[in-house]
Amino acid sequence: MTANSGPIGEPVYAIICDRFYQFFYGISDVLAEFIVGNSLRKLAREHRFLQRLLWRLDFALVWLVAWLARRMPIDTASRFGERLGRFVGPKMRRKSAIFRQNLAIAFPELGPEALDSLLQDAWGQAGRVLGEYPHLETILAEEERLDIEIREHIDSFNDPSQPCIVVSAHQSNWEIACSAMARLGMPNASLYSPPSNPLLDRMLLESRQALNCQLLPRDNSARLLMRALKEGRTVGMVMDRRVDEGQPIEFFGHDKDSTLIPAKLALKHHCPLVPAQIIRRKDARYQVIFHPPVHPRDPMASENEQAIDMIQQVHRQFEQWIRERPAHWFCSKRLWPKNTVPRRSPPAASDNEVDSYAA
Repeated sequence: MTANSGPIGEPVYAIICDRFYQFFYGISDVLAEFIVGNSLRKLAREHRFLQRLLWRLDFALVWLVAWLARRMPIDTASRFGERLGRFVGPKMRRKSAIFRQNLAIAFPELGPEALDSLLQDAWGQAGRVLGEYPHLETILAEEERLDIEIREHIDSFNDPSQPCIVVSAHQSNWEIACSAMARLGMPNASLYSPPSNPLLDRMLLESRQALNCQLLPRDNSARLLMRALKEGRTVGMVMDRRVDEGQPIEFFGHDKDSTLIPAKLALKHHCPLVPAQIIRRKDARYQVIFHPPVHPRDPMASENEQAIDMIQQVHRQFEQWIRERPAHWFCSKRLWPKNTVPRRSPPAASDNEVDSYAA
């Protein structure tokens, strides 16, 4: 989008980028405690009036950006978000350092310049997700924007009353997995991390109503997910992040503390564990691939060992998807311990896109 071809001019765009800086920082961390007044967070915790004031300021800023994106056509909003992400993301030094370290560990064959280029592209893709947020209902409503591929048919796809467990990674626009399940008529429940600002929480929940899914807070998630399965709802989880209370399971050659909840729920309730891959085709057009269910390779092993094996298999699929489209992976939170050293190794033979960054 050029300065003259888009709905807003370059001077306005530059002003919005400056104002958008703190907003994008908060969103990239699943909404920080405060956006505008993050430096005052300690004082705000002690003074209720200041806390409420900052909450209102944050809400006004987020509402303004969402309003602006909603006034654009969906593809324009997606491209606008990419420009904002590429401009703002690299300026967030602490967040970008973690992002870059994760990419360096996942792709040890990349040199410094290739990593910097990949990082900027990844921030751009994250910006697209933000720009598309007010248009989630459009992606679901317009059939050509969402192509669904089912690699192995299971009862859940033919009979929505038979739930399964769908797991995905923070790739492309991960919210679209819920849209795909809604398109298939599958009642579903997905976990989300509510922001501390109740005004923003309500706003995001209203936007996510377009996903046609029940949203469950991550606190006490195991109990809530079991209840959803008993009610006949398919459960959706994005599970490539580190979970402090999880089990160490290898991910890109290093142990990452990972949740076993999806696998244990699948074993306990005899539900298929289905990896779902979200692929951005162009702008706000997607393909969602439901891969064959994951099964424990040793059915005689203990439940915990079977769960670890199943999550390891899921990790292997995530690695393959991420290598195919590394810039579409949003990994701004630390995945491995700080002292993790990237292992130098040649890229996989099918890793065409990563090779392009190394060239």
